[in-house]
Amino acid sequence: MHKGECAMPLSSPDQPPSPAKKPSLFSRLFGLLKNPEPFYYHASKILVRALYRVRYEGFEHIPQTGPAIIISNHVSYMDGLVINTGLNRRIRYVIYEKIYRQPGVHYFMKLNRAIPIDSNREAVAVALEKIKEALENGECICLFPEGKLTLTGNMNRFRFGIEWILEKYPATVYPVALKGLWGSIMSKKYSGSRFGMFPRSFRRRVVAKCGEPIPADSARISHLQKIIMELKNSIDLAGS
Repeated sequence: MHKGECAMPLSSPDQPPSPAKKPSLFSRLFGLLKNPEPFYYHASKILVRALYRVRYEGFEHIPQTGPAIIISNHVSYMDGLVINTGLNRRIRYVIYEKIYRQPGVHYFMKLNRAIPIDSNREAVAVALEKIKEALENGECICLFPEGKLTLTGNMNRFRFGIEWILEKYPATVYPVALKGLWGSIMSKKYSGSRFGMFPRSFRRRVVAKCGEPIPADSARISHLQKIIMELKNSIDLAGS
């Protein structure tokens, strides 16, 4: 290079930047292990769609942001996942402590940030405080007022937990009725059978129907149970 000459620039200002390198498979797997919650969220939706043909009705009532309480009848261990698959937001389940601690379940409930609850007074107080904090943070809570799975296909009597929650935080309640899950995998219909947890069918028809929002001051146990019963009876599975 002669004196007075300048070197050519390596790149022109008008030249587009080179494309960013795609993350390697290893780095993506490492990221998944570091933060598996999004994977759990999407994988659970894929699982529900593989097992069932679900028709969602009235789910436009449930807001995509802000505090909300979803209540539903409890037919199978898949109920929460079926409901969440119909939403564009994540929900946190309120789950019985004994189920929450079960091997194989505990890990996934931690990913969901589920809130365990038990029948003793201290455990109830802790759970109610966690639910209140979640609602104050604009999260969506899903609980099953029956407190246990149905053993007959019929709804059990609702318990009073929802009213205690609304005393702490008066959020709007969204009633959801599930139909078609009785007799499916994870229900109790064949619990006495040797192959009780073995699926009898795949892609079975299921309907999840959400009713009109219920203000906190109208959300009494007897009223909520009546609404969900009416929703369930209004579902036509044949139209799925």
